[in-house]
Amino acid sequence: MPWPDELAVYPPLLLITVLLARLLPLPAAYHPLTAFRYFARSLGKKVNPDPGRARAQQYISGSLALLVAWLPAMALLYSLYRFSELPLVLDALLLFCSLDWQSRRYQAQQVSQSLQQNQLTLAREQAQPLLLRNCSNLTAMGLSKAVIENLLLQSAKQLIGTGCFFLLGGGLAAIGYRLVVQLQQEWNPKQAGYQLFGRPTAVIAKLLSTLPMLLSSAFIAMQHGVLRFYRNSKTTRYRFNPAAFYLLCAGSAALHCDLGGPVYYHNTKYSRSRIAGQRPPGAADINSCLRLLGFLHFYLLLLVSSVTLLQLAWWLAN
Repeated sequence: MPWPDELAVYPPLLLITVLLARLLPLPAAYHPLTAFRYFARSLGKKVNPDPGRARAQQYISGSLALLVAWLPAMALLYSLYRFSELPLVLDALLLFCSLDWQSRRYQAQQVSQSLQQNQLTLAREQAQPLLLRNCSNLTAMGLSKAVIENLLLQSAKQLIGTGCFFLLGGGLAAIGYRLVVQLQQEWNPKQAGYQLFGRPTAVIAKLLSTLPMLLSSAFIAMQHGVLRFYRNSKTTRYRFNPAAFYLLCAGSAALHCDLGGPVYYHNTKYSRSRIAGQRPPGAADINSCLRLLGFLHFYLLLLVSSVTLLQLAWWLAN
């Protein structure tokens, strides 16, 4: 029996694929995004060999590198759609390849476990793949804070953002968005040599991920205290884009711990607003953050399920 034309097919397809990615996650070593990550890293080194070039040259190189990395992949995937007899299966496959949250979740759990066992050196090594900054000089509190902030931001960008774009435009939109976010991570302007080269990609990724981050902020605030979130948001915002700032304010209110504050990237200090909670973060707060995000993801999937059921009820009634 064909799917009724009156019903949106993407919501149930999203639910099935996300559940499959949760139950049967691809190992990081075999994930397609891992191969794309190495490709982006290699491309960045080739087209940006001299960070001392003129600003305009670096901006142009960064823009062209984005097109070289993104357009051929999207053109190839679009051509598959043109010839595919099962476009919905291809949609689900592209969404599945866009999701790697379980790998990040597992790494964060390992960091938390090592910190709770007072194995700080091991925890720093385990956290390094998650973080851009140098972990070798981070204290247990600093490492916990960095991992929590990373989980909050990447949950919104990588998982919720991918789901939003899938609902809007199917698998092609989801993978297209996810590739831009991945390129932004590899060419992050906070890394040495990418301050100018990575800025065009960073601007696009920032615009695309604004809605998912604001959506995450709103749901976390509604679940764990709008007033606490409002008090945190009155903090003077410095060196934070608005969407990331509000998300960390919501996370601090929910976890009752400090977030923000100065950070070091490649021996360069970046002063940021300090979002005051009731106490400094610790290893246990990493697990609390994972539970918070797990509930947020469940709540959003429940919302998508409700919309699907309402559509189905309307179709049956008519």
